Formats: sequence, C-alpha cells, structure tokens
Amino acid sequence: MRRRITLIIILAVLSLPSLVAAGTLRVDFRIFPGLAEMDGNWAALSVASDGKVYAGLACHGCNGHMVMYDPKTDRVADIGDLTRLAGEANLHIGPQSKIHAKFGEGKDGRIYYGTHGGWWFDYARVGTREGYPGAHWMAYDPKTGAVEDFGIGPRFEGVNTGAYDPKFNRIYGLTNPRGHFVYYDVATGKAGDKGRMNNWESICRTLGIDDEGNVYGNIGPGQIYKYDPHTDEITELPLRIPVRQKGISLGRDYNKSETHWRTVVWDGQTRKFYGVDESASLLFSFDPHAGPYGEVKDLGQLCAPGMENSREIPYATLALALGLDRKLYYAVPQKEFDYGGSAGAGVSHLLTYDLNTGRKEDLGEMRLPDGRRVIGLNSADTGVDGAIYFVGAIEVRDVPGQPAESAGRIGGVAYRLALVIYRPNRSGQ
Repeated sequence: MRRRITLIIILAVLSLPSLVAAGTLRVDFRIFPGLAEMDGNWAALSVASDGKVYAGLACHGCNGHMVMYDPKTDRVADIGDLTRLAGEANLHIGPQSKIHAKFGEGKDGRIYYGTHGGWWFDYARVGTREGYPGAHWMAYDPKTGAVEDFGIGPRFEGVNTGAYDPKFNRIYGLTNPRGHFVYYDVATGKAGDKGRMNNWESICRTLGIDDEGNVYGNIGPGQIYKYDPHTDEITELPLRIPVRQKGISLGRDYNKSETHWRTVVWDGQTRKFYGVDESASLLFSFDPHAGPYGEVKDLGQLCAPGMENSREIPYATLALALGLDRKLYYAVPQKEFDYGGSAGAGVSHLLTYDLNTGRKEDLGEMRLPDGRRVIGLNSADTGVDGAIYFVGAIEVRDVPGQPAESAGRIGGVAYRLALVIYRPNRSGQ
C-alpha cells in the first residue's frame, strides 16, 4: 500500500511540469557579434524615440564600444570603438574603455554621452601625460551615422555617472576619481565644474533630472542635493533617502559606499523619481515638487527572494526601468554581482513594483530560451513598444572543438555580454 501511494505521488509530480518550471522566467536575448571580449556594462543603456536601443560596452584594458540594436530589423550594429571615435587611436595612452552612464536624446535627434576610463593604474598614474587623458563629451547622429567629439571634459578623469538634459541641451556628469560635478553645454560649448561632491570611493552612481531641468544627486548618508541650471548653483536639501547603516560588508568591496541611491528613474506622469538605495535595495519615491524642498517616501524593499533584511543582500544593481504598464522592473542578482569581480555565478531575478497598487512580484529566475542563466544585469530601459531591455552577463557554455567566445569567468562560469529582452505583454517568456 505504501509503495502504491509513493508511486502515485511520483506520477503526480511528474505530470505537473508547470510546478517544475515555476519561478523561471524565459527571456529573449541578442549577443554583440565580434565583441565577445567586452567585459562589463553599467547604466549605459537607453532607448531612443524611434525605438532603437543604444548601449555602451566596457572593456578593462582595451577600447570600449558603442552599439545599437534596431528591433524593427532585429539587427545589432557596432557604432564604433570609443578610443578611435575620440581621436586617440594608436597614441599608447589609457584608452576610452567605457560609457558608464545613460545616453540622452536631444531635440535634434542626436544621442549624447560621456566616456570613461578603466584599469587606471595599469597605465601611468592619473594626472600624468602618459595616463588616461580624460573623458570626452560626444554625440552620435543616427541620421548620418557620424559621431561628433566635443573634446575632453574633465582632464585626466573619467565620467562614471552622468545624464543628459534636452531642455537645457547639457551633458552632466560626476568625475572619477575625484567626484566633481561637471557639465558641458552643447549650444554654447561652455564647460562647468561645480567642485567636489563625493569622495572617490563613494561616488553617487546616478544623476536624476526632472521635467524642469533640475539635476539631483546624493551626498553623505543619502542626502539629496539639487543643481539649478538657472542659477548655476548647487543646494543641499534637508532630505534623505532610506539607507541601511553599512556596518560590516559581507563579501563586498569595501570601496562601495552603500550610502547613496544606486539608481533613479523619472516618472513624467506623477512627476516623481523612483529609485533604490545601494545598501539593501530599499525602494523609495522622491517628489521634487512637493513643498519647499520636496518629499521622500519609503516604499519597502526590492531584493532577491529570501534575502529581505539580510546583511548578505547583494549590492544594488543599476537595472531599474519604469514600464509602460506603470510597473517598475528591477533585476537583482542572487550573489554579489560585478562581472569579473563577482562573488560567484548566480542567476538574476526580475522583480516588479506596481505603482498603482503598491504590489510587489517576483517574476522568477531569468533564463534564456535554452535554459542558460542570466547571471547579472546592470542597466535597463523601456522600449517604445513596452519591451524591457537590459544589458549584462549571460552564461556561455563551452562547445567542444570550438573556441570559447567569452569575456572571462564569473565563479568559474564563462560569460559574455548580451542584450536581454523581456516583453511583459507576451506570454510564454
């Protein structure tokens, strides 16, 4: 009798494949042909008004690349080698290794951005003639395919945080390693440097721009500051986002501050920012127009399932996007994720937060159609058709007899960069 019951249970389990698949989210993807050595991407992903998707691929020790994906033709194109586009090819100096912040689309249709360096001290010291020359302000014209170089902005420094404002036609950034707030005015050619805002080990990784052209960032333990382009002045606001006291970092880089917001997105409908902090992926809203200074609200936590309130919750990612369905989409890793510097190979989960209802949902582990893992993601944006785009690391499986096309290994697992695509309105993914 016991054997019969056991057999019935086994057959029942085997007849319910949906239970086995529960917690798995199938996502689409596109690789970047000929660029398997690209080893990272941070924030540099934006969808233009025509639906084309732009991404910045990083390469530590070599030249980064700007790429474009056209969903209408389903084609990935390499726009170019950043060092060459900056006119610095064959100069034997620190290369333009990254675009480290979101692109911005101007009223003229051009795509604006700033470059960044990598592996600072594998070249000459910062600030010497043979070292990294400095970030370039640049614009790509989709109509002509031409890239205009506006020249070096911060001398000997990269731009690892940035944003573009079409209202004032300015590219903004925070420099690395000194953490200065800088900008380039495209119309006038004027460059501005408002001084140091962060220490080198704790540079706020996202600048938010509201619908009036004001720019916001974080200093200290989550305090918000505001740059007003009308007055060209920065004001420290009496507002703080929710952050967890750092304490002891478990399995993390001690140079990560965990005291700022990690990323914010602007919602034109509510005229608010939504974001997550670095320390524990604490979700918040920031209404810059409420009262004399604005208002911050704590909306809970977005983290990998089972890690709520854990000290070992992975460092927050930059993969946050606001969907056309009024949901926030946020990709979180199961293990501390930073490409080659990751704590091990896990798998990303895709979480949502419904702005209308406040409901949170874990859509499950993100896996490719063939079952391979999406190990970690660090940028996100929403397509004109509602698709959610990410860039990050996917698992690469070695094929006997064929050369491995990967950027390296994460926890012993080969990986390469890919554009990951989730379509909320399409079942079966």
